[in-house]
Amino acid sequence: MRLDVLMAVLIAVLGVYLVRLVAYTMYQIFIYPYFASPLRHLPGPKDHHFLIGHSLNQFRSGNPNQPYVSWMRQWPKAPLIRYFDVGNSDAVLVTSLDAHKEILHAKAYSFQKPTFFVRLIADIVGFGIGFAEGEEHKKQRRALAVLFSPSNLKAYIPLLQSKAHHLSSLFDRIIETELVSIYSKITLDIMGVFALGLDLDDLQSRNTGSTSFQACYHEIFEPDGLGQMLMAINGIIPIRWLPLRANRRFRQANKMIRRQLTDIIQDRVRTVGASKATGLGCGEEKIKDLLTFMVAEKYYAGSDRWTENMITDQVSGHQTTADALTWATQLMIEHPAEAQRLRTEAVDLLHRKPSPDYRDIESLPYLKNFTREVLRVQCPGVNVAREATHDVVIQGVTIPKGTTVLMQPAIIQHNPTIWSPDCDEFKPDRWDHLEGEAADPWAFSAFSHGPRVCIGQALSMLEFKIILIELVSTFDFEGIDDTRANEIKLINPSPMLRPDGGIRVRVKRAK
Repeated sequence: MRLDVLMAVLIAVLGVYLVRLVAYTMYQIFIYPYFASPLRHLPGPKDHHFLIGHSLNQFRSGNPNQPYVSWMRQWPKAPLIRYFDVGNSDAVLVTSLDAHKEILHAKAYSFQKPTFFVRLIADIVGFGIGFAEGEEHKKQRRALAVLFSPSNLKAYIPLLQSKAHHLSSLFDRIIETELVSIYSKITLDIMGVFALGLDLDDLQSRNTGSTSFQACYHEIFEPDGLGQMLMAINGIIPIRWLPLRANRRFRQANKMIRRQLTDIIQDRVRTVGASKATGLGCGEEKIKDLLTFMVAEKYYAGSDRWTENMITDQVSGHQTTADALTWATQLMIEHPAEAQRLRTEAVDLLHRKPSPDYRDIESLPYLKNFTREVLRVQCPGVNVAREATHDVVIQGVTIPKGTTVLMQPAIIQHNPTIWSPDCDEFKPDRWDHLEGEAADPWAFSAFSHGPRVCIGQALSMLEFKIILIELVSTFDFEGIDDTRANEIKLINPSPMLRPDGGIRVRVKRAK
């Protein structure tokens, strides 16, 4: 075949391909959503951009929970609200308890983490249990469940109390402070001992010239304005490779954390291997840290072994207890009467028992109400996103394969049809007389539900309560700026509800 004829054929084929691609794209953007989608009859907002959907509205809202909560208020009785994602693709906001139960429990494995969410979060926490799917998720959860059992967590109470005392000593040396950073340091220290069996303060001295875990996590979780924008765009289009300063800092922080974790894991593999070789084992300790347990039970397992990379993914996550403590302190400042009730209960306990045990802590009714109300009103976790792995019917509506399904704790926990018209108000006493749907355990969704419920829920709540007991019994906090929680500028977009720039307070010993 002559060269000119071959070129003509190739151009014709390419032309046909481009025409089909353009036609398909036009169909997906301008025809399918309005005339063919099985979701077209659902209620939902119409103020979207034909290329980026409602993403621009979210970025402009200044709040990770918006405009979703506003949509829920506009259609409070609708179990599902349809909105548009990038490329005018269908997305569904889940607003009812029954729909949540179907998606997170009855049909949990008909959904998976969507691609954008994996890119947004997995860069930070790794591909551990949070991103495992199907049978692999079930196996990993069974393997780790013993570490989060009440008997193992009870053994950590002295550690948690010592870290809370350390936090008090830090506050004693300062008059004014920014809460997010100081709470992050303490809670990260706790996770270091629980997950790795060592104090993270020692890591920098062990790795000459390395940056601390605290500094790395600050870089990742509290980026500047450009970093926030890049994080959001990366959820849509992978752009972490671009040679931008914010990208380089993000990659460097992640690299530093992974390198330090790898060194620790390799040391633990050698230590556990030596113990097994001598016949001593490593399962007799009263307290089992996550890393030692995984190396002993999974790295050296006879079958279904975990590699060092798999173990690294399991221990590289970061808890949100610091954010819960930040909001708790802010709410104590705004509600001094509630703070005083909490203090009276805590001081009474400490007078009776200076080192309370698990049963003592769990027996405090107002502390239980207070912590749940903090997590209801200002839930640190923002989104639970899923993607349908096949066509699936939810509340009588067919959700097509590939559709993003978005669930937010705020959608349930700030729904006036569930929590009454005063749902935005901070009222710990409401937990003593829950009625209707508010009395349903699914109405409190700070840790999600179903087989994918947060495995660290019990540890997080225990840590939260122990530190609060220490703080409220020891200190008074005064806000430097006369700003209420619902007026504080937030980091947005963000996978967590975090104050932009933190919250500054004055600290003094309680009288």
